[in-house]
Amino acid sequence: MAELDTFIQQLKDRLSIDEVVARTVALTRKGNRLWGLCPFHAEKTPSFTVKPDDGFFKCFGCGKGGDHITFVRETEGLSFPETLRLLGDLAGMDLPAGVFQGERSDPGVREMAREALAIARVAYEEALRSPEAEGAREYLKGRGVSGEMAKTFGLGWAPRERGWMGRILQQRKVTLEGAVAAGLMFEPDGGGAPKDRFWERLMFPIRDSGGRTLGFSARYLPGSFAQEKGMGKYVNSPEGPLFPKRRILYGIDLLPQGLRDRPDLPLVLCEGNLDVVLLHQIGLVTTVAALGTAFSADHARRIKRLLDGRTAEGVPKHVVLLLDSDIAGRKAAAAAGRVLIAEGVDVRVSLLPDGADPADMITSGESAELLQRVTKSRDILEWRLQAWVQKDDFKIPAVVNRAAEEAAEWISTTLSPVLAEGWLRMASSQLGVSEQALRHMIRSDSGSPPVPQQSRGGHPSSSLNPSAEILVQNEREIVAALLSDPSAWPLYREILDFMEFSDSIAQKVFLWCKDCRKNGKMSGLELAMLAFSDDGVLAWLDEIRLLVFPDPARALERSLAALPANRERARQEARPAHSESITDADLRAMQRKITLHPDDEVL
Repeated sequence: MAELDTFIQQLKDRLSIDEVVARTVALTRKGNRLWGLCPFHAEKTPSFTVKPDDGFFKCFGCGKGGDHITFVRETEGLSFPETLRLLGDLAGMDLPAGVFQGERSDPGVREMAREALAIARVAYEEALRSPEAEGAREYLKGRGVSGEMAKTFGLGWAPRERGWMGRILQQRKVTLEGAVAAGLMFEPDGGGAPKDRFWERLMFPIRDSGGRTLGFSARYLPGSFAQEKGMGKYVNSPEGPLFPKRRILYGIDLLPQGLRDRPDLPLVLCEGNLDVVLLHQIGLVTTVAALGTAFSADHARRIKRLLDGRTAEGVPKHVVLLLDSDIAGRKAAAAAGRVLIAEGVDVRVSLLPDGADPADMITSGESAELLQRVTKSRDILEWRLQAWVQKDDFKIPAVVNRAAEEAAEWISTTLSPVLAEGWLRMASSQLGVSEQALRHMIRSDSGSPPVPQQSRGGHPSSSLNPSAEILVQNEREIVAALLSDPSAWPLYREILDFMEFSDSIAQKVFLWCKDCRKNGKMSGLELAMLAFSDDGVLAWLDEIRLLVFPDPARALERSLAALPANRERARQEARPAHSESITDADLRAMQRKITLHPDDEVL
């Protein structure tokens, strides 16, 4: 997509790398470089440097490096499209069409909607200071929310007067279409005049990682009209391009800084907006919450990216689920846990006393106990196993069987063979079920492959031998060359059309390139970064994005020529041999069409 390439280049021309980095890191100039404390690992002496003229950053302590996009994506935990959107906002540029799939609304309407949200945020904040909002202020005071914390989170008040917000937006020349797109007003199904969506409610602005307001979550007060009529406690902005609930976490705008300021704390996930505010107030500044929706894979991937940025030794890289102990809370913990585990996140659980939530405990002066519960959180499977073991009827074989089935489901969810083995031993010990029986359940019930058997050394072997590492590098070079110049494919079509790779990342991206070619779609590096959500794939794509291929077709030729020998070396060092869909004999025969230059060196 040439338009996207142009957009990225113009973005870098408008925004200097030091301007982007300085939003997060305090920089000091020394010569032609800027220095600061690295945001990716804990340090006391600056080893993080920025070269404005080159447009790159580099940390000599942890090795992290890259450009504007790399820095924002890593520090904010954003996807590639979300990173482009944030940088585009900073530069005052609109994203090219199609960067966000499904976002087809008119750019002018979107811009008007964003303006409406900014106006509404200020209006709600000012309304909270009005005489009418005394009840709301008393409520916040009674729950223990300080004025400073209310300001930090931008809390506000929507007056009871109907049409209040509509009038303000009209005065500021916001169109009705823009107000509706922002979710601040709606047109009744039966017709009639447009109405304010929020009234007589405490307002929580929902912001993205750049601090921009995306929508609102509105809570009724005790004794209000909404409560008397049995309306929902919370009303959220409607789902839409500007407010994608499955990707939004309340408090995400404060989370990256919280993780940097408190490297001793885990990331905490709770249920309610008010819980987040009060947990921040007692020092748990690494707390976020989902917005009244099921915890999604998008949420989990975002959290995983942020935790992966915590590279310093001894810094916690796990999530603590701090949820109510009622049935709903336990179900929410299990559901969120499964999603997080499936994305490779280490998950712990800290359930609260019966009938309590974090806000209640803080209000009643139990902050110290709450902090202790977070510190002493338990492994999520250990928590689930204990729940089964403590049942009165646990000794009944059918109950044990159900517990074992759940344990098998958890074990089959994890991406880590080491964690799977640990959980297998734990479940076997606590449930009194043999490891063999659990392995059988995992194979037959979940459809997953069996948990890896232990090697003689006691752990599954996961390291690559040197020849295998060279093969992976060779395979990735082939894919990188195809991404750099998709037009090179026809030159080696007889080889590429039947090729498979041993490296999972190379294979995933190669199949995507192949599918694009088959369906007549455009491919290329930037488009690949828009297509994938897998963090491993994205990390590799981000690395090669910064490389320069003077002659991609020549690089592809050399890499294909090196492949048979590298495959053979890797096969000799590892048994059983890897099966290929196209044999090396076929490759060698096809390579008669490839002429190696005398100065070429086979890897």
